[in-house]
Amino acid sequence: MRQQFVKDGEGIFQTCFYRNNTRIVPTSAQMTVYMPASAVKLIDGAAMDIAADGLITYALSAADNVALGCDYKAVIAYMYETVTNHATVFYDVVISALRGIITDDDIVAELPQIKEGGWKVRGQAESGSASTLVSSELKRYGDGYFTGGLAYSVDKAASRVITGFVSATGTVTTEPFSAPITTDKFILTRSYTREIGRAFEKLEERLKGMGRRPHLVLDPEDLREAHVYASVAEVCKGMMTESDALWWRLWKEYEKKTDDAFGAMNFKYDATNDGLISGAERVTRASKPRTVRR
Repeated sequence: MRQQFVKDGEGIFQTCFYRNNTRIVPTSAQMTVYMPASAVKLIDGAAMDIAADGLITYALSAADNVALGCDYKAVIAYMYETVTNHATVFYDVVISALRGIITDDDIVAELPQIKEGGWKVRGQAESGSASTLVSSELKRYGDGYFTGGLAYSVDKAASRVITGFVSATGTVTTEPFSAPITTDKFILTRSYTREIGRAFEKLEERLKGMGRRPHLVLDPEDLREAHVYASVAEVCKGMMTESDALWWRLWKEYEKKTDDAFGAMNFKYDATNDGLISGAERVTRASKPRTVRR
């Protein structure tokens, strides 16, 4: 999801870059930030920090986040393999961070069928410990791919939550098992975090498309129902196969539920941009009611 920073607050801008589906580690990076829809520079060529795993960060001060707005443009120049590359990342400065507040449990509760239909990877560990398993076969997946999912040890007949994944070494970190992982056979089930994130981004785009600026929506709880339905729709879309029409039907059904929930949604919207909700701002419909002709 797009990064958001609270007005008059500090925050850490972060990004990373990939080559051949693997995160790279640049030797240096500088960031220039332009004010929304403007050529005015808020930050001009400031050096960024680069972690050992390639995560690139910059500490935004309260002064950097003093003005509300969507689409602050961060242009990043980074050096990799003696070549200077450029990338653009957009972020927002908001009154209240509009983040998704649902989890895998929420969407499984809505549609239990997806619990057993998740993305699973089977294999055998080459080494490990009570809280890690290592398999070179997992290196083809990106950093964090399995984070938030479940690791099931066939040998131990037990599951643990996955707390991290490092692609370079094929290492999955989990909550501790009762005994070390050695050469256990395993099943990894990926979390639906990506689908939940895509669904939220689509809701944000819908708000923008109807002239409702997401940085002025104060309570993410207002989007909850639509977000659950949209996330289920994303999951169902990903599970479709040519030989199984069930997931296609569920995808379309939950897209319609999303549309209906979004159209009927009331939310707290700070139209006057003053950080307060009063009068007509208390109940603002996400879309105009349709006119019924008789």
